[in-house]
Amino acid sequence: MYSSGANSRVKKRKQFRLPRGAENLLFLLFIIVDLLLMNAVFIGVFKVWFLEQPNRQIYVDAYLQVRWWLVGFYVFFGFLTGIFNIRELKAASDIFSHSTNTLLASFISFNLLTFLSRTMASLAYTFPRPVFLLATAISIMAIFLLRVLVTRLFKPHPLIRRAIIIGDESEGRRIIKHFHKRGGIRLKLVHSLPSEGIGELASEVIFRHAHEVFVTDPSINLDHFWAQIFYHRKEEPHDFKVRITTDPRKTAGSIGLRSLEDFPLITIGSHPLSPFQRFIKRTFDVIFSLAALAIASPVMIVTAILVRFDSKGPVFYKQKRVGRYGKEFDVIKFRSMRMGAEAGNGPKIATADDPRSTALGKILRRFGIDELPQFFLVLTGEMSVVGPRPERPFFVRDYCEFQGRRLSVKPGVTGLAAVNSRFYLRLIDKVTYDYFYLDNYSLILDVKIIFQTVWVLLFESNKALQDQHHVLDAMKAPPPENQNENNPNPDSLNNLP
Repeated sequence: MYSSGANSRVKKRKQFRLPRGAENLLFLLFIIVDLLLMNAVFIGVFKVWFLEQPNRQIYVDAYLQVRWWLVGFYVFFGFLTGIFNIRELKAASDIFSHSTNTLLASFISFNLLTFLSRTMASLAYTFPRPVFLLATAISIMAIFLLRVLVTRLFKPHPLIRRAIIIGDESEGRRIIKHFHKRGGIRLKLVHSLPSEGIGELASEVIFRHAHEVFVTDPSINLDHFWAQIFYHRKEEPHDFKVRITTDPRKTAGSIGLRSLEDFPLITIGSHPLSPFQRFIKRTFDVIFSLAALAIASPVMIVTAILVRFDSKGPVFYKQKRVGRYGKEFDVIKFRSMRMGAEAGNGPKIATADDPRSTALGKILRRFGIDELPQFFLVLTGEMSVVGPRPERPFFVRDYCEFQGRRLSVKPGVTGLAAVNSRFYLRLIDKVTYDYFYLDNYSLILDVKIIFQTVWVLLFESNKALQDQHHVLDAMKAPPPENQNENNPNPDSLNNLP
């Protein structure tokens, strides 16, 4: 066990603080040094790889003709990931992540370009792909080590950020004091609220343009706060972070813990996706939607004809849904229900064998064909291929859970909730899946959800229908004889032998 005296004798690492404005110069130096470093690595790998070949200069010359494309991709993705900004390089894990994402994105983009240009392909295919992979791996390590060295020697000029504390103010000030010691930022406390003032928090964050919100009472319910941020205002919020302290009595249950450098805090951002992630997701949406519409166009034409002759009414069905930041838009589907199906009872939750559906509509819904026109909305930017499924205004107004963080991104044609259970008895069950998706987003997760969607539509829809019937029958069944007020759950631990 270390004593306080031993801790006080630990030498503090010496760092030089950059003067105001020097970050822009360092930004430019990072770009120049990185490009020189990458170029040296690639040329070196080419010469070593083709060392025994007398005509190795041919391969080096081919690389020199395409390197400007690599440079362009690297600088572009570097801007998106923040690899040139010393403030984004807070920890070794961040540096390695930014370096890897930038170099791999550049490598993949360059290879995609070779499929579109015959000239590029003729040059790129003169040398094997392992050469590029090896040079990319070495470049990642070289750029990573360079960043680590720079961040150990220099620290940026303090950035002033406005902070709000809700809960225990003394605990919030302790956290602020901790980050002041690190020297990266300066937090200016602009307001403090007690736990009971949660209703005022959203307005304080917006009007004071707070950058950091420290919630020092883990028991505070933030649902209404997020609803005011993402639903009631109908516009994109500024960039801020909500930092929630962990409950020491429930440390083992802090599944959603996100560490802010070396201080354990649950961190939730007003923008769940970074600029780089938003770019990758939008690019994927456009490419995938164009491919999906091209492949599914014969099916859509046949479906339109069948819907037209199956029952009276239009081919397409438009319905108001709540999208990003609470803004309503018209979702488009192939009509699968009879006209006036909700005229008597009003909006109802969709079920697997909904009696309002037409005979053809049941088939369309069974295989998700009615959702295909929504890919046009993906192209226009109203929706995304994967994301929280858009809900109707009628339900969003009645459920506060639907008004929160799930509205911080575009709604999706499919989503994590859809592949886990297509039909729900409780609407709020979707929120858990949606929040998991937001907190764990990656392009790989999107691809996984798309494959799961296809699998569910082809093989598991009938199973979902049977499961729903079993649940409905169980709800209608009378309670067991041994169930009473003192023991309402017959499967509780008290009844185990």
